[in-house]
Amino acid sequence: MEKIKSYMIWVGGIMSMICFSFLILTHFFSCYGKQKEIEVAKPMFVEEHQSKLENFVFLVKESHSFCIPDKEQSCQEEATVLPVASASGVVLSSSSSHIFVLTANHFCENSNIEKIMGEVKIRIFIGETSRLSNIVTSSKKADLCLLEALRFKGEDYKPTKLAKEMPSIGEEVFNVAAPDGMASPNTRLMFTGKFSGCEGLNCVFTVPATFGSSGSAIYNKEGELISLLVAAAINFENVSMGPHVNTLNVLVETVEETVDIY
Repeated sequence: MEKIKSYMIWVGGIMSMICFSFLILTHFFSCYGKQKEIEVAKPMFVEEHQSKLENFVFLVKESHSFCIPDKEQSCQEEATVLPVASASGVVLSSSSSHIFVLTANHFCENSNIEKIMGEVKIRIFIGETSRLSNIVTSSKKADLCLLEALRFKGEDYKPTKLAKEMPSIGEEVFNVAAPDGMASPNTRLMFTGKFSGCEGLNCVFTVPATFGSSGSAIYNKEGELISLLVAAAINFENVSMGPHVNTLNVLVETVEETVDIY
C-alpha cells in the first residue's frame, strides 16, 4: 500500500511540474495571456439567392412561467423563459410598422404540456435581431401559420413573391432552413433538391428535412415561393413534403381582405 501511495505522489509531482511548465509557456507565447478579439465580418450573400437568405427567419417557441402574486411573491421579477421548440420561416412581406412571417401551423399550435408549462410565445430571429410575434391567421388543414411582428427602424425586406403554379417534376428547388435548430446571425443553411410532384394539394421534394426545418421556404429556380416544408419521410429524411402553392395564394388572398400584407 505504501509503495502505491508513493508512486501516486511521485506521479502527481511530475504532472504538477508539467502543468506548471505548460502554463508558463502558454502565458509567454500568448502575449502575457491576453488574446486580441477577432472581428467577424457580416455575412455576404450570393446575389442570386440574396433575398432568400435575407428573408430567412429562425423561430423559437418560448414558455414564460406563470406568476400568481401572494404574500411572498410580488411578480415584479422577470418571468422564467424556457425554449421548448424551434422552427424555420420566411419574411413574406412588410408594412410601415410590421413584418409578416410565414411558417408551419403545427409549430404555432400549443400542446397541453406546453400550456401547463406557462404562457407560450413565439420569438423570431432575423439576422442579429430578435422580437416576439403574434398569430395573424392559421390553417390546420394546410399546416400554415402567418405571424406578425414589429418592424424595426431601418429594416427593408424585399417582398417574397409567390409563384402562380408548381414547377415541372424534376426541376431544381431551393430551401433555406434551420434543421435541429442550427442557425445563427452569421450562417444560413441552404439546400437544393428536385420537385417531385403532388398528390392533390400535398407536394413532395427531394430536400433533406428534420426537426427545425418545419416552416422553411421552398423556392423555384425563378426565386418564387412555391411551398413550405411541413413534414419529412420517416426513416428517410431526404424526402420532404409541403402544401401546394395554390394553398399559399389562397391564404394570402384571404388575409388581404382584412390586413394589408402586400
